[in-house]
Amino acid sequence: MLLLTNEDVVKTLTMEECMAAVEESLRRLARSKLVRWDGGTSIDLTETEGFDRFYSLRFLPVLDLVEATAVCRLNSWVSVTVEESGTLRQLVAPLSGRPHSGGQKSGYPTGAEKTGWLLLFSMETGQLLAIIQDRDIQVMRVGSGGGINAKYLARANAQSVGLIGAGWMARALLVSYCVARNIRTVNVFSPNPKSRDNFSEDMKSQLGIKVTSVSSPEEAVRGADIVVSATNATEPTFDPDWVEQGAHVHCITGAEYDERLLKKADVISWIFPQSSHYDNTQSAASSITPVGDDPQAAKLAARKRGEFSGYRIAGTKLLEKYADKRVFLTDLVEGRAVGRRDEKQITLSPSPAGGSTLQMHFAALVPKVFREAKLRRIGHELPDEWFHQQTDIYPAYRLK
Repeated sequence: MLLLTNEDVVKTLTMEECMAAVEESLRRLARSKLVRWDGGTSIDLTETEGFDRFYSLRFLPVLDLVEATAVCRLNSWVSVTVEESGTLRQLVAPLSGRPHSGGQKSGYPTGAEKTGWLLLFSMETGQLLAIIQDRDIQVMRVGSGGGINAKYLARANAQSVGLIGAGWMARALLVSYCVARNIRTVNVFSPNPKSRDNFSEDMKSQLGIKVTSVSSPEEAVRGADIVVSATNATEPTFDPDWVEQGAHVHCITGAEYDERLLKKADVISWIFPQSSHYDNTQSAASSITPVGDDPQAAKLAARKRGEFSGYRIAGTKLLEKYADKRVFLTDLVEGRAVGRRDEKQITLSPSPAGGSTLQMHFAALVPKVFREAKLRRIGHELPDEWFHQQTDIYPAYRLK
């Protein structure tokens, strides 16, 4: 049995390889070769169960009929309620479970982290093949999703990126765009000048392209061939009027854009035809913000409160108003649809748009990481017998 840490994943996997595996997962999804369990994805315990904190255990399995493997993502975390600008929010606490009262945002838990693992099983033998830490493979997977959207929706001659955000996801997304297109210039904005300056220097050195730190989101967006918002914001991060004809836009959360962008876009990307079914399914026991007749308001309200199921449901309802503009990634990778029809169209890949189906990306990705790590002898081999249970012996159970 192979144990892979985040550091092992980074040594094993390039962004180009990650994108190829994620695209293959989409192809298998289109061909009905992936099976996702719909019996529920998380258990949440709150004060109503006599628990003094909000505890979540999330399990997200997907079965791959091509590889004959099963992948289960398992996350455990504790949330705490904090007040920000008069709004109560559920935020992930540090692993110690103690929120920090200082820092840039009063009450924001520093060191917030989820414990997360990906378990890879053989469907032929039932054997546990690998346990993989999920931080970096998850970030690279999200980045790959943005790069694949750009591959099929951005103009072929796209060379510039306007990026809002300078964190984990922003880095992965920018790398993926450099795989998908010949990117030469990037303008990056973050409200934290130190973060955007550090990001610019790091990515300039890593990618060998021009990366400029700018002082406003408008400077980042105007004139960009690809516009990206990769933040944890709870409200829109840019004005759709700044987006120019021919641009491709990608938002990693549904709070980063409003309905004006949906009206302006010519093509809107979803994952696959059953996306609405998954994103309209309540997967948590938390309270759900009523959607009503204004899904935009409900989406932002749920996002601010940290009600992720409510945010996803409201966001999906808003997107469905523009179903006539919809194209599915599964159809694009299979050649059954065309992304953009001319150079002036504005294309958009928004969240959620099938966000709860994204775990299916791990179907081809996790086995690939496992095979590459085994081939290159990366990771930590643990005795298989530690993870097997014999049933052909009768132990002598101790009485006392």
